[in-house]
Amino acid sequence: CLATLIIMLVGDTYTLINYVSFINYLCYGVTIIGLIVLRWKKPKIFRPIKVNILIPMTYLAFWAFLLIFSLYSEPVVCGVGLIIILTGVPVFFLGVYWRNKPKCVNRLIESVTCWGQKLCFVVYPQCADAEVE
Repeated sequence: CLATLIIMLVGDTYTLINYVSFINYLCYGVTIIGLIVLRWKKPKIFRPIKVNILIPMTYLAFWAFLLIFSLYSEPVVCGVGLIIILTGVPVFFLGVYWRNKPKCVNRLIESVTCWGQKLCFVVYPQCADAEVE
């Protein structure tokens, strides 16, 4: 989020759209790869919608073409898009992966989460002051 705000202040909107579109293409492809891996590793799992395997494989082929073409035609934009994605890695390790955090770090994460919920009107905040009301 911070990287996006910096890009919006420094760059133009067209460049930001290019960064986000590359990130979206990358995430869609990884999702389809996950679907195919799950169908291979866990074939008996319940699936409310069943699709012929040729559909995700065809999509994946087109996705690979678009991704390779994007990497070839605009490597800087793709590189910045990857850097934007990688800015989430420290947040993941701080918030999710690190299990035995000190109480002060947990309180900080909870307060940032509550502030973000209030700012974006995403969900009803589950903060300490909400419990008092």
